[in-house]
Amino acid sequence: MKIRSIVIGLALAATVAACSSAPAALEIAITAADISLDVTRIEAKVGQMVNITMTNKGVLEHNFNIDDLGVKQPSLKPGDTGKFSFSATKPGTYNYYCGIAGHEQLARGDLVVTQ
Repeated sequence: MKIRSIVIGLALAATVAACSSAPAALEIAITAADISLDVTRIEAKVGQMVNITMTNKGVLEHNFNIDDLGVKQPSLKPGDTGKFSFSATKPGTYNYYCGIAGHEQLARGDLVVTQ
């Protein structure tokens, strides 16, 4: 009877661990061109790591910001590629954008975070 209790306890622990683990990381490639980002919607889960590889194929500098999550990436010069990661701790829709003067209205998108 004791062995059966141990087996049930281990199975329950494995189930709880599987349910509470964060989802696999999300890999996103974004190309910035002059006053545009080619990805305008990203969908992620709460706690999911979002790994961004951003390449600047334009002739102007570009960066990536999400004010509500404190994401503010340094500017990329033309031809440069940068990598960065972040995650959200609560569901919602978060706006991301290029913060270079004059770019914010056109080079933007939404991060949609669900449970």
